[in-house]
Amino acid sequence: MINWWNELLLIQQIFALIAIPSTFLIVLQTVLMLIGIGGDNAADADGDLDVDDIEVPDDGLAIFTVRGVTSMLCITGWVAVALLETSLSQGVSITIAILCGIATLIGMAYLMRAVYRLQSSGNIDVENCIGKIGEVYIPIPSSGNGAGKVNLTVQEKFSEFSAITTGGDQLKTGSFVRVVAVGPSGVLVVEPIDKN
Repeated sequence: MINWWNELLLIQQIFALIAIPSTFLIVLQTVLMLIGIGGDNAADADGDLDVDDIEVPDDGLAIFTVRGVTSMLCITGWVAVALLETSLSQGVSITIAILCGIATLIGMAYLMRAVYRLQSSGNIDVENCIGKIGEVYIPIPSSGNGAGKVNLTVQEKFSEFSAITTGGDQLKTGSFVRVVAVGPSGVLVVEPIDKN
């Protein structure tokens, strides 16, 4: 390692001094993120993550983030060290290294924006069920004398909900129903769909 360092030109040593710590920081950040420490989302003292507290950039790019700048410094440093070994002039080598670093910075911003767009709280707002059509899975007793189950798609998720009906007829498995209200405990109030 010492021989490698001593064989470098002064300019290569400068870029290596940029690349080595930034590489260490990237590796450290990745390891901490994999074990659940750090990252862009902080957990509270219990270790529970409140998804509603996560700030996701709407459509703007977060270009100057710690991850992005660290990646830019890492790539710029190593590309410069490598290119200064070639027959290219110092100016061209440094310019190419800086351009690679800037491309990395912008690429990380687009990558992180794409990752954040995949995020979802996973919570279903039961109020969104009103007006939806579902299929009875477990029979629903008549006149609110008990609850059954219905399957329906809400917020692009196929889900199962407890349901009651105020009608005088029991709703059998396989019959189609429309959600007309949501009870205080989140139980759906459904009515049969007339077969025409």
